[in-house]
Amino acid sequence: MSKRLLCIDDNYIDIAIIKNHQAKSNTFEDVKYYMDAKSAIKFLKDNMHKPTELPDVIFLDLYMDSFSGWDFLDEYNQISGTLAKEITIHIVSFSILPKDISRSKNYSCVTSYFPKPMTQKAFQVL
Repeated sequence: MSKRLLCIDDNYIDIAIIKNHQAKSNTFEDVKYYMDAKSAIKFLKDNMHKPTELPDVIFLDLYMDSFSGWDFLDEYNQISGTLAKEITIHIVSFSILPKDISRSKNYSCVTSYFPKPMTQKAFQVL
């Protein structure tokens, strides 16, 4: 079974790191990158009934301009029950504040919390 990744991050360096790890691990057959969370939500809504287009995994940065990862999680919670398949979300953030880690646990869709920069080891646990 092929796995699909949707990476939502507004930092080019962090995206390059993830691309590098993906190239080494080849964990995902298909990877899409979005620099803003609002466009990613639109993609999910546009493809909500197409399981072959939806990702299996989302890497989500929390702190982005205008529409944050928190905003994404709130919108995702509203549409998750209508999506054609279940998606696991992994937070990838520079924030190691206990309040952010704790807050992320309030979202049942969030599976794990990886500190940036993401490591190759993180790909091994997916």
